[in-house]
Amino acid sequence: MSAKRLAVIGLGKLGLCTAACFARAGYDVIGMDVSCDHVDHLNMGHITFFEDGLAELLTEVNGKLHFTTSITEAVENSDVCFIIVPTPSQAGGAFSNKYLSRVIKSMGPALAAREEWYLVDVVSTVMPGSGDQKLIPLLEEATGKRVGTDIGYAYNPEFIAIGSVIRNFINPDVVLIGQSDDRTGAELETIYRATCDNGPHIARTSVLNAEIAKLSINCYCTMKISFANNLAAICEQTPGADASAITEILGNDTRIGAKYIKPGLGFGGPCFPRDNEAFINFVGSVEGDTGLQQAVVDINKAQPERICRALASAAAKHGNRIALLGQAYKPFTYLTEESQAVEIARRLARKYPDLELVVHDPLANETGPWKRVDSLEECVREAHVAAILTPWPEFMETGWHSLLAEDGIVLNFWE
Repeated sequence: MSAKRLAVIGLGKLGLCTAACFARAGYDVIGMDVSCDHVDHLNMGHITFFEDGLAELLTEVNGKLHFTTSITEAVENSDVCFIIVPTPSQAGGAFSNKYLSRVIKSMGPALAAREEWYLVDVVSTVMPGSGDQKLIPLLEEATGKRVGTDIGYAYNPEFIAIGSVIRNFINPDVVLIGQSDDRTGAELETIYRATCDNGPHIARTSVLNAEIAKLSINCYCTMKISFANNLAAICEQTPGADASAITEILGNDTRIGAKYIKPGLGFGGPCFPRDNEAFINFVGSVEGDTGLQQAVVDINKAQPERICRALASAAAKHGNRIALLGQAYKPFTYLTEESQAVEIARRLARKYPDLELVVHDPLANETGPWKRVDSLEECVREAHVAAILTPWPEFMETGWHSLLAEDGIVLNFWE
């Protein structure tokens, strides 16, 4: 079988982009979501959130992508479904499968009634062991069919970043497929080879290996981030040392690589922080050594305080008006989830109430005990200290420096 009809269950920031990218590749795609309002908006051509390139792509694939609130309709009109629903973190860091389980149970009657083979692909990030121990048995119970024979199961997480989801999806470094059987893996490989533009490496492995690999990749990236930031803290205490110059040297060693090995704020957003906590939980559950990953998390949590001290020291010398440039956890997104830029603003307001904080971000709009302004120029005008907290390209330019107070300085925490 070579599937032509795909379903995407869950039309959030990742799910809707995934559906649109598959439609771009020529597949007939049906997207399903439980929110009637969200589906109504989509059917009217309205998007309820911003993602770069998404509006244009949805216009391009008009006629190949349809939306529904019926999971039965989605199953009946597809040969493969991709489940992309939240797996919220629980106390202790482990992910919850409650929404995944709800979807699989809801699909059961429609899948049981099918005579044709079908492929269920879980994209949502899960804890290692979830597939073999929980989701596959649940799927077999809900359908009365045997995974690997009557129905396929895969764990197929994506490696994307909010703000560049579409670009990342169609140009991935690697496509990770945890397969229940060879037929399942071959079907997904065919789909991704037709969808991706760059001919990526397709890594087909067991479901368990893929579950561990997903967390491991993200945790390794954050290890590099924390290493660079810890090095920066050391260099600050070493007269004449330049962390940026050192990390540039490290990045040119092919054993290390340049990505994620640069001083800056700590990691944030919807994935990296919670993936670290989940990995620590998993390692602890098998009685492994959590020391390395715990150190990564501890260094990351120390970053806001270190930067606050630097800003308070600069304000004591130059003046109390501080322009905080950036709120989003990274450029090109409005998301402030686990954003250290926001945490720094809150700490400054709480610990140093005499400071006058003025904040600007091109997309994010987090409110707090500070003045938020709509333009870069208004934010930095007559500021005594300007702090670049999110490395938006316009912040990295120097033309606005002349708007600072006479003795004003710029602290770029990404250099």
